[in-house]
Amino acid sequence: MTQTQGNPRLIVNADDLGWSEGVTEGILQAHRQGIVTSSTLAANMPAAAGAITLSRNFPELGVGLHLNVCQGPALSSRGRAELAGADGQMNHSGLGLIKLALLRPRRMLPAIQEEFAAQIEFALSMGLKPTHLDSHRHVHAWPPIFRLVMVLAQRYDIAFVRRHREALPAGMPPAPAGQRRLSRVLNFLGGRCHRLAPRLQPTLGTLGVAHTGAIDAAALLAVIAALPEGLSELMVHPGLPEGLQAGQTRLLASREAELRALCDADVRAAISRHRVVLTHYGKLRRE
Repeated sequence: MTQTQGNPRLIVNADDLGWSEGVTEGILQAHRQGIVTSSTLAANMPAAAGAITLSRNFPELGVGLHLNVCQGPALSSRGRAELAGADGQMNHSGLGLIKLALLRPRRMLPAIQEEFAAQIEFALSMGLKPTHLDSHRHVHAWPPIFRLVMVLAQRYDIAFVRRHREALPAGMPPAPAGQRRLSRVLNFLGGRCHRLAPRLQPTLGTLGVAHTGAIDAAALLAVIAALPEGLSELMVHPGLPEGLQAGQTRLLASREAELRALCDADVRAAISRHRVVLTHYGKLRRE
């Protein structure tokens, strides 16, 4: 689609590339056959290296990093010492991680920064130049962690970071109550972060937070119809079940459902009908 000034622009970002082979294949399918334009790599997860290799076959897919200090193995020495358990695995909720950082900031914040840096350096060592940064369980919405991400973005010349600001459009199906609360909290924290580094966050905000695990074709159609002029991001989680375990993620059957919705013919037609320009963060840098 040719970009036209004044049209809504949309980055459709699939989180969790490399989480498993099935998640990777689902994301690539949603790019080949659907509206996904961008993804973020969980660099510490077992399928990450394979995902980078496969993504080279899709030059129109922007690939950033899904910075992860909540699950999976730590890649850094400080991460293993401070963030992982005896089994070498990190296992934190977003709130739990922030509580630990509040209790032990002099130990936890440097460990988080070192772990993030190790994940960026892994990607760079594999030949991937990240288009942008976001984080697993949204931990970079907390300003002290956001400041660490700001430093790393500058150090590694990564131009953009996901902005937390969600304005739910009319016509969206009801979202789970817990996710709606999370969206409101992230909106509050995200406003503080955006004031710290507005140039790192070029979008109007990120949709899909309140409907995580509940995105279907109806939700996508409502988003597309209501997109304002300017640049927005939509966060999605497509995938296939191979390699996923119930103890790892609550997003199991929902990943296949999102994959079908992202490839739905009515959704693709709505993109054209509403003259939405699909893009990714890497293209912004070239503008």
